[in-house]
Amino acid sequence: MNTVNAINRALEIRDYCNKLQLGYDRAPDCRFLVGPEPFKISDDQLAVFVNQGEQFRAWFAITLELSTRACRDHSMSWLADLIEGESPDHIKKVNRQVHLSGLLNIPLFARPDMSAIGASVEVQTPGSGWGYQTAIHNVVGKSRWTGPVNGFKRAVKALTGSHSTPSAYVLYNDPHFPEVEYFCRLCGEAGMQLQMHFKTLPSASEVKFVRRPPLEDLLSYKGGSELVQSWLNGQLVLEPGPSLLFDQKLAILFPFHPLLREFYPDSVRQLFPETYLVARDSRLVFDGKPLSLDELSNLSGSKRQFILKYAGAKKGLRAGGKAVYNLSERNHQKVQELLAMALQDGESHRSPWLIQKRVRQKYPIVFLDHVAEEIREAQYYALFRPMCSFLPDEPSEIVALTALFRKDWKVHGSSDAVMLPVEV
Repeated sequence: MNTVNAINRALEIRDYCNKLQLGYDRAPDCRFLVGPEPFKISDDQLAVFVNQGEQFRAWFAITLELSTRACRDHSMSWLADLIEGESPDHIKKVNRQVHLSGLLNIPLFARPDMSAIGASVEVQTPGSGWGYQTAIHNVVGKSRWTGPVNGFKRAVKALTGSHSTPSAYVLYNDPHFPEVEYFCRLCGEAGMQLQMHFKTLPSASEVKFVRRPPLEDLLSYKGGSELVQSWLNGQLVLEPGPSLLFDQKLAILFPFHPLLREFYPDSVRQLFPETYLVARDSRLVFDGKPLSLDELSNLSGSKRQFILKYAGAKKGLRAGGKAVYNLSERNHQKVQELLAMALQDGESHRSPWLIQKRVRQKYPIVFLDHVAEEIREAQYYALFRPMCSFLPDEPSEIVALTALFRKDWKVHGSSDAVMLPVEV
């Protein structure tokens, strides 16, 4: 594609996305940068994305089994306490009831956030972003992927018997209102009966499938307890199931935890960079070398390539790139202060924090400078976002694949981030 055609195509995509008015926090434009073409991956890179699907399914299954066992077996009660963390007692009670019911299954959908292809630093389950991924997916004429709308449609049919079963998408965060509204509208145009609910809930008698918000939000809304009870009675589907396990980043550390790692095969461990709980008795082992928290804080900045992040279910900290720190950018004193804060938060408030090996890979991209309206080339940090589907009795599937790119190491949705579809 020559320069003029590239500019024209990128402007066309930008105008298309702007007209959808999906901007975060109701911004008048799309609030991200675009490029003239998809980010292209090789067949080998495609195989990494596709093959990891079954490993994510295995990770969910093992983690769910361990978490349920922790609610039954007193010798593993420490794990249940870790998962429930600082949650109020009424939420802990529901979480225990759900796990003890034997009805909990792995999520139908999960979106790994990969800082490099095959290296997931987080996995989102109840999160937002369906509208953004749909919009970017739709700028591709003929995509390798089926798309978020078709993926959602298939899931509702698989669990309820019909894609037109009355369903609800419950949104809990106002900044994502436009993009979720857009997604629900497209689902309606595709023949689904999907209603968006903003900080409210449908009646359990009105729907058979509910895309739920985090459990804390669900139970704070009128009718939340009734929806969970209807799920327990087998009267409707909650996606994901109403467990605290799915609302936080904590489970990424389980394959590396000294008391849990034996339950996970190496193939699951390889999904994630090495990740450990911040605790006084934690045994950190990075690249085969033991490392204490004091030793970590005393490393030089160039060798201190670790991320400190909050991993619990607390509202305001659990998503959006909040409470995530690059320790290589901080001086020794600040690193010590951050680690002391994380230790204190864990001990006083039962708020879990993780230390994770930093992934530093950059990728070459082409994008439109929206101000100069010129095509730029750059090497940016990445966040690949495959939307994985785990339907019962079917192989895992990637229904959509997009990527965010940013000059700064903290890649998330922002006005300077480049969002591209990913194709082969």
